[in-house]
Amino acid sequence: DVLGLHREARDGRPVAVDLVVQERERLALLARGLGVEVVAKGRPLRDILAEREGTDGIPSGYLDYAELVAELGSYAAAHPGIAQLVDLTATYGTPATVEGRHLFALKISDNVAIDEDEPALLVVSAHHAREVVTPVIALDAIDRLLSGYAAPGAIRDAVDGNEIWIAPVWNPDGYHHVFTTDNLWRKNRRVFGSDVGVDQNRNYPFGWNTACSGSTNPGSGAFKGPSPASEAETQTMIAWSDDRRFAKVLDYHSYGQEVLHGYGCWSHPFGEYLEEEAISLSIGAGYDGSHRSPSADGEHFEWQLAVHAAFAFLMETHTSFQPPYASAVSEAALVWPG
Repeated sequence: DVLGLHREARDGRPVAVDLVVQERERLALLARGLGVEVVAKGRPLRDILAEREGTDGIPSGYLDYAELVAELGSYAAAHPGIAQLVDLTATYGTPATVEGRHLFALKISDNVAIDEDEPALLVVSAHHAREVVTPVIALDAIDRLLSGYAAPGAIRDAVDGNEIWIAPVWNPDGYHHVFTTDNLWRKNRRVFGSDVGVDQNRNYPFGWNTACSGSTNPGSGAFKGPSPASEAETQTMIAWSDDRRFAKVLDYHSYGQEVLHGYGCWSHPFGEYLEEEAISLSIGAGYDGSHRSPSADGEHFEWQLAVHAAFAFLMETHTSFQPPYASAVSEAALVWPG
């Protein structure tokens, strides 16, 4: 999410915040008479990673979208009995992204090729393109489930008793743009005149019209789209979820190290219970119980909770969008117990 962080304080009051904005939003701030200092501009993540390697010798480790899909295929090939790579776009006949990409997930289960009568669980990350730490966390979960299956215990029980789906990147066009052009890019890449992109985590139908929903301005980083579920990515998630009816959903974002629960403008009849469960999940993930309500309505996990009664939460991970890769790996280990 777009975060404002206090940089200075005077008499306990913030006098400056750091914001991630698009050019139109920067101009709007200037028009309101606010002082705006540009401290960084988005640029290709590949360039940033190359600079890190040249200065501190740490390999970047981050995978671009093609490499990530190939990695999922490698996992499936190495564990054919319990892992299967699924082209969701082809499976459900939904549109490809505006740049022609398909959405993929890895299914993990015993008897993986059979549709068994058991609960389905979804882990998804990178609805927002720049949050590249989150696919690392999703891939780490895949690795732990597959490598840990051989030994009797909790991991084998989870794989045997559930149909686990993990989709590490839900915004492939934006994710590609982050690597090649702008490391601060958030939305997908659909064009609206002189503006580009829909915030995919504001495009879901539930709550799309509330006062807490995303922006109606295509130039905003939180633009919710021209209509509910207008985007191919959202349509694919809806088709997939309507078919699988996930019992549990964990949606990884960055950053903030906290768990989001419930709705924005609306209340949920089990609101107190969901808050308690969010606190428990936050503690399990090493975040000391930190939690809050969602940033807006129209978010993915809210739709899953409302439409399919899924046990659904959003987890804000890490303290930056693109930390050094070793730090992303450490964050994955931190949140795994949750």
